[in-house]
Amino acid sequence: MLEEWTAALDSGRSVDCIYFDYQKAFDTVPHEKLLHKLSQYGIEQSIIKWICAFLTGRKQRVNVNGSCSHWSDVVSGIPQGSVLGPLLVVLYVNDIPNLLNGGTSILMFADDTKLYRQIKTDVDAKSLQEDVTKLENWSNKWQLKFHPAKCKTMCVNSKDRVPNNYKLYNRDLDITMAERD
Repeated sequence: MLEEWTAALDSGRSVDCIYFDYQKAFDTVPHEKLLHKLSQYGIEQSIIKWICAFLTGRKQRVNVNGSCSHWSDVVSGIPQGSVLGPLLVVLYVNDIPNLLNGGTSILMFADDTKLYRQIKTDVDAKSLQEDVTKLENWSNKWQLKFHPAKCKTMCVNSKDRVPNNYKLYNRDLDITMAERD
């Protein structure tokens, strides 16, 4: 990423980058949708059944000042602290890059996602906004919500370009300018 950004700056171009933060991704991945995706990837049924056993059969309740709620089945979320947990999150979000317009790059690790694109014209900024909207629609469909206040935009440029305004959930994302010396 840094090499691409440096090359863009050396060529006098700008890069707009958007950092996305999922709200409690490990806690909200729906089991049924995850198992569906695993089967779509062609993972053997015996492994899917094993993963299903790993995810399901758990219960939870809330204890407040000694008063406990009734036990409820856990229907979403991936146990944290396990070796398998991050892998399951990666498999759940693995189809996101297929959504993007050509020219937009994406970096992902578990629940962290970063989109960036060289901005030469207004068309490039429009394409990046389209990708943000596609990611937002994917997020709604697959029940992973972004935390808009923690999603940020950064404009990297070597000239006095006015940064583009990108929106998530019809809210402006904050913009930070980073200028080259």
